[in-house]
Amino acid sequence: MDLTAWQPHAEAMRSYHEGNAAAVIVVYDDFGRDDVPVSYFFRDPGQFLPYERDALDLCRGRVLDVGAGSGGHSLELQARGMDVTAIEVLPQLSRILRQRGVRQVRTATWMDLDAGTFDTVLMLMNGLGLTETLDGLGRFFRHAPRLLRPGGQVLADSTDVRVRMDPDVGKTGRLNRPDGRYIGELHFQLEFEGEKGPPFGQLYVDPDTLKRSAESAGWSREIIRGPDDSGHYLARLTVRQPEPATLHRPSNPGSSAG
Repeated sequence: MDLTAWQPHAEAMRSYHEGNAAAVIVVYDDFGRDDVPVSYFFRDPGQFLPYERDALDLCRGRVLDVGAGSGGHSLELQARGMDVTAIEVLPQLSRILRQRGVRQVRTATWMDLDAGTFDTVLMLMNGLGLTETLDGLGRFFRHAPRLLRPGGQVLADSTDVRVRMDPDVGKTGRLNRPDGRYIGELHFQLEFEGEKGPPFGQLYVDPDTLKRSAESAGWSREIIRGPDDSGHYLARLTVRQPEPATLHRPSNPGSSAG
């Protein structure tokens, strides 16, 4: 992961946190340009979307908030009395989390975090996008079990972008672009106050592809909410438990079939 790609995001968050209520971050992707008010990342719990509320209600035990942003989700879970660790990739973002009251903060990615195991790994606001590609998603499923306690769960949302990119998706089910790239492997670039970071990958994975990727690595995928009209959905991912061995009672050598 090229951390410089996220520097404009960190600067925009810092600017808003320090009082620039009009701060806007510009997001370029395969669809074009989107100007996003940074205030969106600082929403109060009353402004959370239904899928966010569902995910927070499903959290249990010790929670890891991956890509915690301004800490809104972590702060709400703390207010509910839960044990939460928030992680962000840049020190500026970790500083904001601490200043806003998140008690346990680490500067790390999910790949290099060394903080024990968790009952819930929370990856909201397209948290699976951090895997960047389908190959990256496969690596996530292979390595993420080290983060989970037995019976643990990952709560993550994503979007089936075919709904937006292919109006006939219901008829064609097309998954690849003409160049062979999976349709949900997007290219992003962030800009704040005229400063652009380098391009980077973001993955938006459709529910069926997520299921196939999960099951091939020994996970289960459950859809909690959606997909809605825009293709957005919330999923719960769990490591499949091995089936208990069946005990075979030896036959009685003295018995007779008659």
